[in-house]
Amino acid sequence: MFKDLAREQEQTTGRVNISELSRETGFDRKTVRHYLSQDIPPETSHTRNKPSKLDPYKPHIKERLEKYPRLSRVRFFEEIQKQGYDGKPTILGDYLRQIRPRIPALPEIRYETLPGEMIQCDWLEYLYSRPDGSEKKVYGFSMVLGYSRMRYVEFSRSQDLQAFLEGHLRAFEYFGGIPKVILYDNLGSVVLKRKYPSTASEFHPAFVDLRDHFGFTSRLCRLYRAKTKGKVERTIGYIKDNFMYGREFNSVEDINLQAREWMDVVNRKVHGTTHEIPFDRLPQENLRPFTSYPSYIFQKTYQRKVSNDCYISLYRNLYSVPWRYARRYVDVVVRNNTVFVFADKIEICFHPLVEGKNQRLKKNEHFAGLLKKILDEPCQNPKKNWVKMPGTEPCSVVERNLADYDALIEVGNS
Repeated sequence: MFKDLAREQEQTTGRVNISELSRETGFDRKTVRHYLSQDIPPETSHTRNKPSKLDPYKPHIKERLEKYPRLSRVRFFEEIQKQGYDGKPTILGDYLRQIRPRIPALPEIRYETLPGEMIQCDWLEYLYSRPDGSEKKVYGFSMVLGYSRMRYVEFSRSQDLQAFLEGHLRAFEYFGGIPKVILYDNLGSVVLKRKYPSTASEFHPAFVDLRDHFGFTSRLCRLYRAKTKGKVERTIGYIKDNFMYGREFNSVEDINLQAREWMDVVNRKVHGTTHEIPFDRLPQENLRPFTSYPSYIFQKTYQRKVSNDCYISLYRNLYSVPWRYARRYVDVVVRNNTVFVFADKIEICFHPLVEGKNQRLKKNEHFAGLLKKILDEPCQNPKKNWVKMPGTEPCSVVERNLADYDALIEVGNS
């Protein structure tokens, strides 16, 4: 029996698969291998004909498998338990291995790009180790040139829009040029609303500004198909295993210093797929020179209302504004890590852009003269809320906004 099945299998697939024969016959793999080597027919134990606790539920299992061939053993076990099955899951697993239809995996097609045709881009996330034994999360912006396999990575504390756009600029500078196409996942920094075809999607205005400035075409991966950008996916795995794993870093700045040294080393090693050195293949990319483009200034504009206590909120941090603009709407421009505040198109103040959240940046000059202004302020509605005390002239009760007292405390503590 085993010889016949093995011969038939060899004629069909070109080889003998012991595991497949084991599933087909119900015998252990060691048993199959033993009788194939000795050509002695196995003796079937009478215990195999004993009824199984699973027998009443086999029709249900077969019916479900026909409709849902990938349904897991755990799901089957939960279902038949509700129907009264009190056996073990191992019996169910053995039975499923015998009857579950095989779903052949589709072969993969390796897509090689022409020189200068495409860059693939994505983010990675990692918990890096610090010398004190703690761990901290960091995000890595990664790009890889499709033809030469030149790799680039830089790290930041967030995946925000500014880090994303600035990552492009430094990657272009490192590669020395701009490709024709950049392939992205469906990142929020790239696409606001995905449509079909992907070129009809609604792209982020700030990203469109960068894309149009450098004249490359943006393409989006198919949804739920990470292998569409397999080169950068493999690069991310390589960065985690070859660079991040087993190293300690003091800060994000320390990671980026070491990452630059690491890139210069790995990009001068023979690549496992091309069997050539990425730096040697880079000139063949014929990228459009990065230096031939005007300097790109990252800028993002918001509108904010100044609070009663003379602050605006941006990225979960507070920035002071001259008190004369309290309760007014102002324009806030973020450019090159600086926050500029405009009122009526006139710049009224600026601050360095801070990282993190719940921070308060204050300039004392923004509150200069506020205390005197509050103290000199005339009574509001002098004829309102008169209070007449016996034997005295009536006097007015001044109504003040509680925010004024907050401002007094703020100025007193400065």
